[in-house]
Amino acid sequence: MSERQNAFTIKTNRLSDEVYNQLATHAKSRRLGDYISSLILRDLDDSSNGRKAVEDKKTYEMLEHIKNELADLKTLAKTTSFVGNHSFKEEETSKVPQLKEGKIADLENISGSLDDDDLEEYSDF
Repeated sequence: MSERQNAFTIKTNRLSDEVYNQLATHAKSRRLGDYISSLILRDLDDSSNGRKAVEDKKTYEMLEHIKNELADLKTLAKTTSFVGNHSFKEEETSKVPQLKEGKIADLENISGSLDDDDLEEYSDF
């Protein structure tokens, strides 16, 4: 990036009287730099909003594409009699032993060990 200049030159003979008077008013109040900066920041914000609008449109298009693909898959599943096929039933919960609340699990065979290295690792607490 080049070094900043202390001042810029504006060719005022190419400005309308309305624009010139607005700039002159800000220049007399010594706020012209702030005014120009706010205009540029607004333009930058508008351009980022424009980018966001493009991104939102792309997201919407992608979502519509996914919806269409899902509808096609549902149609395909119906035509191949996949829907309603119960060959993939989940295991019944009655087969899995459940611990009731408050019941202590009885463990007959406990395996495992602690080495002295494991105890030293947490000795700084």
